[in-house]
Amino acid sequence: MKYVLNLCLAAILFFSLASCSNNKPETAAIRFMEAMFDGDFEKAKEYASTDTKSMLSMMESFGVKDQFEDMSDDLSFKVIKTEIKDDRAICTLEMNEDGEKEEMPINLIKKEGEWLVDMDKEDMDKEDMNMDGLEKEDGNPSFDSEDEGN
Repeated sequence: MKYVLNLCLAAILFFSLASCSNNKPETAAIRFMEAMFDGDFEKAKEYASTDTKSMLSMMESFGVKDQFEDMSDDLSFKVIKTEIKDDRAICTLEMNEDGEKEEMPINLIKKEGEWLVDMDKEDMDKEDMNMDGLEKEDGNPSFDSEDEGN
């Protein structure tokens, strides 16, 4: 009887921990952005690829983290759409800050069953351009553009 009870507790614990994982790109994207805009770069790194972790460390060294901490408390994220192709995804989030809405495409990769935000310097430069009111070449990234060169 005690064995069955322990087995049930172990199963509950396992499924509880499994449900906290980043097995959906939407979950990883939102948790990453929330942590980043809270200025909690260490937590954001839990949802980040190796390249993105390096980018966050570089941003921290330049003091950018403080700018994120100073942003509005009235900030929320909502998933608009998600495109998944193999082990890559683009999750478009709507960022709502004090009633002003902006769409943000977030690139993700799947590593060892976990979805991770995958930004490099080029992606960050594009986001900076969008935040400064400049336009990107062609709007949101698309998997179609990758296929055209093949």
